[in-house]
Amino acid sequence: MTKRPELKKKLCSLPVQMLADIKTYCRDKGLESESELIRHAITRYIYADYRDETLKLQGLGDMRKKMDELGDMLDITFRYLRLMHINLLAYNAEIDQDLADAALKSASARHDTFFRAFQESLKNDPPFFERLLHTYFSGEPDGQD
Repeated sequence: MTKRPELKKKLCSLPVQMLADIKTYCRDKGLESESELIRHAITRYIYADYRDETLKLQGLGDMRKKMDELGDMLDITFRYLRLMHINLLAYNAEIDQDLADAALKSASARHDTFFRAFQESLKNDPPFFERLLHTYFSGEPDGQD
């Protein structure tokens, strides 16, 4: 036999229509006690906020994980594009190794020139560049205050 928790009475005024609805609900659901229905309803109402907050926090954790994955994908894509650019600049069909080495050196120099120009174009957009710097140095994911 299970022991019932200590119960204390609480006087509560309810509209007549709500009392009728409670009786009807208890009868339809086979509940013996209207008090039990009210206790369950209050418990659900109070603890729903806690469950909602927990779900929100779990959702934020999942979102952070997906953002980290997206950041990794962007990093990989950037590295791939950089190497592809150097490769396109350096590609030569079957040529002498000395000439191929010189072509690679030339391609790397041209890529460096291109990349410096790209960096300068970012500097010419101060709000964007400052936001990137803020994000990088603060470690904040948003970069916005």
